[in-house]
Amino acid sequence: MYTVMDLTELIRHHLVFATDDLETADVRLAQLMRNIEQMITTPRWHEPIYWMACEECGAWVSSELFDVEGAGKDGWFWCADCSFSWNAT
Repeated sequence: MYTVMDLTELIRHHLVFATDDLETADVRLAQLMRNIEQMITTPRWHEPIYWMACEECGAWVSSELFDVEGAGKDGWFWCADCSFSWNAT
């Protein structure tokens, strides 16, 4: 079994050092990277991040911090402080 370092050295020797043309070496490496990327078992894309302003105080909150479905009642958004104060009344 090869280690990652072994594979790296094989790649360097067979794809980079095997040609005197740096452009050809880059094309070969790019092709290898595309092929390896197709083997990744977990998704590499992320949901876009957007910002929402609290309807009560105007604080801006990143979508990373909340689930859009649970952002507030009737599609409105309240930050944690305003949501807790709204529920307390």
